[in-house]
Amino acid sequence: MMHASMDLSGITAKLNRLARIVKGAARPAAQAGAEVFYREVRARVPVSAKPHKSGKKTYTPGSLQRAVYQAYADGESTPGRAVYRISWNKSHAFYGKFLEHGTVKMAAKPFLRPGYDSARSRAISAAQKVLAGSVRKP
Repeated sequence: MMHASMDLSGITAKLNRLARIVKGAARPAAQAGAEVFYREVRARVPVSAKPHKSGKKTYTPGSLQRAVYQAYADGESTPGRAVYRISWNKSHAFYGKFLEHGTVKMAAKPFLRPGYDSARSRAISAAQKVLAGSVRKP
């Protein structure tokens, strides 16, 4: 009969270190991906040629584009999982939902969903690059 024993403590220590690194790099990696989405969505926002009014408020060309934001969702994020939101500030450009989804009188001119679809692979690559850089650091 043969017996073998191995000391796996070194491997376990390295795996634990790697887990700590990845957990710490989650937010910077997620932000790198969010930045790609943010830029793509802003680039796709329709911009009117002239100002338009709604009630007493006048919206200048590019109002919706300037209202697009990215924000860290602290309540939805956990250690090792970072969530960012890309949307537009409704108080600065409430009409974004009409452009994104359309109305009975107007066809949709979506920018958020196509922006996500278009930038998805680039955002994943950006996040992976940040994670890989974190893992390679001593």
